[in-house]
Amino acid sequence: MRAGIPEEINESMRRTGIYHIISISGLHMALVAGTVMGLRRGGFALFPDFSSRRPVKKYAAAAALFSIAAYLIFSGIVVAAERSFIILAVMLVAVLFDRAALTMRNLAISAIAVIVVSPHEVIGASFQMSFAATAALVGAYAGWSTIVPTRPRRRHSDGRQSLSSCKNSSPGQAPSQ
Repeated sequence: MRAGIPEEINESMRRTGIYHIISISGLHMALVAGTVMGLRRGGFALFPDFSSRRPVKKYAAAAALFSIAAYLIFSGIVVAAERSFIILAVMLVAVLFDRAALTMRNLAISAIAVIVVSPHEVIGASFQMSFAATAALVGAYAGWSTIVPTRPRRRHSDGRQSLSSCKNSSPGQAPSQ
């Protein structure tokens, strides 16, 4: 990817501190996976009969997994991209098996997989910063989800579901003001 950039531009980018922008990183992998997954789910939503009967989230996760695998191969399988791929692959496989994707357990599984693939990376700052940053994001997400709980869904007599307007109201009771 960087082979097409003249050396003087590469050196200028290194000196100014923006060279990391052109390297394949977790952000780029996540953007590819998120875009593919979002487009697939959005496309499936155009066919409500199909999407109501099929596990379209799993189909989208599988497509995202294949997309980031292709992206990894096209990028030249550099260490940072490989590490990002493993972390995202573990999370996408969790979605395929109806498990929570953003957990510390998945991060630990990813770390073990990276250590198995390239054990020498453990002592590198890149490995440590990647996993520390990801652990911080997962922890922040877990903390945020306990502070801002999702509202319960209320099932209507005709089978429809809607968000409850109050935490303590039951289906037959009017929400308290």
